[in-house]
Amino acid sequence: GQISHYKIIIEENLNRLLVCSFLLPTLIAACVNKIDNEIQTSTVPINFSVKINNTTRVINNTFEKGDKAGLFATFHSEPISGERYIDNLKLEYGTNNTFIPEKIVFYPVGDVSLDFISYYPYRDTGVPVASSIIPVAVYPDQNDKTKYSLSDFLLAKASNIENSEAPVELEFTHKLIKLQITISPKEEKDINELLKSNPHIIATGFKTQANYDLEKNEFTNVSKETDIIPYGTWKIENGKLVGKEFIVIPQTIGPNNQSFVMEWNGQIYTCKMPELTLESSTQCALNITAMQTNSHILTGVISTIKDWTTVEGKTTDNNDQTTALHIAALSFSESDIYRVYHKGKAIAEICKEYLKSETINSQAITCYPIQTNGKSDLSKGTVLKLMNDESNTAGGKINWDIEDNTFNYTPGNSTSINVIYFNEKGEVLTEKPETPNDINIISHTLRDLRSGSIKEYPIVKIGTQYWMKENLQATSYRDGSDIKHITEFGGEAGYFYTEKKVSYFYRGDVLTQKELAPEQWKVPDKKDWDSLVKYVGNAAILLETGEWKTNDDTYIATNETGFNAVPYGICSGKDGSTKLLNENIAAAYWIRGESALTLNSKVAMLISTQSTIQFMDCTPKINALFVRCIKE
Repeated sequence: GQISHYKIIIEENLNRLLVCSFLLPTLIAACVNKIDNEIQTSTVPINFSVKINNTTRVINNTFEKGDKAGLFATFHSEPISGERYIDNLKLEYGTNNTFIPEKIVFYPVGDVSLDFISYYPYRDTGVPVASSIIPVAVYPDQNDKTKYSLSDFLLAKASNIENSEAPVELEFTHKLIKLQITISPKEEKDINELLKSNPHIIATGFKTQANYDLEKNEFTNVSKETDIIPYGTWKIENGKLVGKEFIVIPQTIGPNNQSFVMEWNGQIYTCKMPELTLESSTQCALNITAMQTNSHILTGVISTIKDWTTVEGKTTDNNDQTTALHIAALSFSESDIYRVYHKGKAIAEICKEYLKSETINSQAITCYPIQTNGKSDLSKGTVLKLMNDESNTAGGKINWDIEDNTFNYTPGNSTSINVIYFNEKGEVLTEKPETPNDINIISHTLRDLRSGSIKEYPIVKIGTQYWMKENLQATSYRDGSDIKHITEFGGEAGYFYTEKKVSYFYRGDVLTQKELAPEQWKVPDKKDWDSLVKYVGNAAILLETGEWKTNDDTYIATNETGFNAVPYGICSGKDGSTKLLNENIAAAYWIRGESALTLNSKVAMLISTQSTIQFMDCTPKINALFVRCIKE
């Protein structure tokens, strides 16, 4: 069997200095991103690309970095209203015409193929279970570029796709109608004067909401009549004003239903729509012949229709299957957690974790079944190996108390379990069954998608908590808005970056602006840190990694937990100067307050001269520390 590791490479302040009185006198005192339901079955990952034609999307005729689409997959010829192999997987457009799935997905095993349906823009609600209906809406204010783009509704279908290492090409088709407006000056009117007056025009009477049936390929329940402001800016082309356009849902269009209303030189003019029969994927150029009259009625609307062009998809190939999990083959180099899959569902989680209780003090390899909600069942764990314990107690059952962050262990009678199998419930089998289940194993990471870029973070389980194993490296907030890169304190909130050790130090007030943690994660609060401290017996060395220097010595931290605290120091702006302090001596982390976008008055510090985790005062605007996130 094969164990596959897939990693997507990233495209890409103290009013006073923190009081650290316990530092040695010669030291400078200072304050120092469904992950749950990745889908896979075979060893062949499904990749997605976009084949670009003339007009794929409304802005610049292409998808833009960060655009998000949704994806469904069913077994060939099965309806989307039935059982789905992939349900509303989020895809994000990267570069080179490639969509990156939020979670790694794999083809099914055997001689089966898939039908794919992808849609844009992505909706969290997707399509309800046992339904084929997806809601569609266009924005009334399409003059906003983002809202205009999100008013587009695209579908791509790829049928009977067998597993292959080649990407699935998604050919998107416009399902809505684009109306382009042009204005021609009447007779002797000067086109430049018309442009200078910058006519303001809206479309009235158009319905902006509907349902689309993915099986019947039709719109129903077209409703909510609203005025629409077109997108674009006027310019002169071939003696006319062009550049304004808007997107509408297919509907009855005619003089009794819709009109244009235009303000021109302080006057309001009305123009009724001509009667049009338009189908999905078409665009219509509407030319208004404009003259200033006392009646304020515009005349001469001429429509021409042309196709709103589309795109396409294909594939092939097979790989062998894995039926046994060989523990020795797990390197834990990408993350301290793996997930095991069968028939497209995560069934188990393999963790390299630190077990600490009155009876056990050892790094261990453990296995937990995964529940239907995608979360690990920590009450039914199996200890496969105790790495610092040579007694014959491996193979026993471990049961965690979530609230108390403690566990009970019923010892087994083995030195270690080297090969395991699984039944469909994710239960560990130490003996090979007559017909072992096909499984696939992959390193489980946090995939942080924001602003079209991707950063994968390894994850570590410490007690009942799941932590990022690295410090946050975000240059934007969760919503994609930028965080300012700063090199000096003062001015806007922002982050410092040191290229030497690839470290990001965040000024404290960054955390009070917008949500910083990836989706489904958070900046830990004091209760989270207290739980961690209690679990490790407040032994800082269990969280530290690498070389830590004291006044006259250096020690190598043990890092049994895998937390990976590195002593890169802190950035401080005391006395108006920016300095990196306590490098190789300390690591410090911001702590969230009792509610979002607040900070605790204390920060968490690990210091080479202290054997315990310290909680100290710190002024946000003149200090920049690390951010480490925890799973919500």
